[in-house]
Amino acid sequence: MTTPTGQADRDLHGGVPLETPVAIIVFNRPDMIRQTLAAVRAARPTRLFLIADGPRDDHPDDPSLIAATRAVLDEVDWPCEVTRRYSAVNLGCEASIETGLDHVFSEVPEAIVIEDDCVADPSFFRYAHELLDRFRDDRRVWQISGNNYGVPERLFQDSSYRFTAWGSVLGWATWADRWQAHRATFPRDHHPVHDPQGSAPVRTRPARPDAARLVTPSGRRHFADAATSQNVVIHGWDKHWWLSMMTDGGLTITPRRNLVEHVGWGEGATHGTSERPVRPPQQIDFPLEHPTEVAVDIELERELELVLSRVGGRTARALRQLVRAPMARRVLRGIAYSRPAVGFTRTWSRVTSRASRD
Repeated sequence: MTTPTGQADRDLHGGVPLETPVAIIVFNRPDMIRQTLAAVRAARPTRLFLIADGPRDDHPDDPSLIAATRAVLDEVDWPCEVTRRYSAVNLGCEASIETGLDHVFSEVPEAIVIEDDCVADPSFFRYAHELLDRFRDDRRVWQISGNNYGVPERLFQDSSYRFTAWGSVLGWATWADRWQAHRATFPRDHHPVHDPQGSAPVRTRPARPDAARLVTPSGRRHFADAATSQNVVIHGWDKHWWLSMMTDGGLTITPRRNLVEHVGWGEGATHGTSERPVRPPQQIDFPLEHPTEVAVDIELERELELVLSRVGGRTARALRQLVRAPMARRVLRGIAYSRPAVGFTRTWSRVTSRASRD
């Protein structure tokens, strides 16, 4: 028997609206936000925050696109309290997200966060809600991720999720006290706004990520670079959030399946402007199977760091500077993500990790 459209969504939530607040961060992509809003609608959160940046002076299409995006957000049609934080001027991605989340977490003790170019499976909201409740008073856990960057599912064994030193913010959740702890040590307020790409990093104490929790030399090098870099394009708000988490010994929950997928590749994207294939998000099974230990899973962390190296490592960044043609980039990306290449980097990582320990 085929389940009627929408019935599976209601079954996942037991017919009860989601009590955890949801924050949606948008800019100027009405086609994208319609998909994102449809996923949120299925969860029917009782509290909704809408954070929208304003038009850029040198982009004449921004006003109409932003108006169309905000018009889609007017289609919220389920009972909920809606807080709109719409900027009349362009703050830039970094300022819009950081100050927007500051506002969210001044109002509520925890929230699920999703951006306008991400689409969530309905199970993501229940997964995040249950884990926010489970780890609310466990300050070892800072972040609940909805995406695992495509690492092999076998690494999770019988668990629905495992713990890593950092994790994806393509759909994620956290608590106000963790976000506020980060902002206490990373208090940049973006005033005055000198650069639309973001203000320079400001820390009240140095970021010192715990190298023992990072598994690969490339991972340690990447976060050591991020801790001292002034480049807010390469090392944006999410890196600084992770650095605060690592410095304070926090952990991320990473799911066995990709419950949230990024669909905003290509023209109009702030990051990820090259076209990529888009996969639908996956559903996670309930009841959740919890791991027995709250600690970094070494092999899962290794896989995440190798993904980070392929995407944002020094070699990857150098190649992007050298290779500009889209076709050539696709070829190189295909080689980097091929099974032989991934297998070699995994084996080499284990060898070099053992050598560094010896």
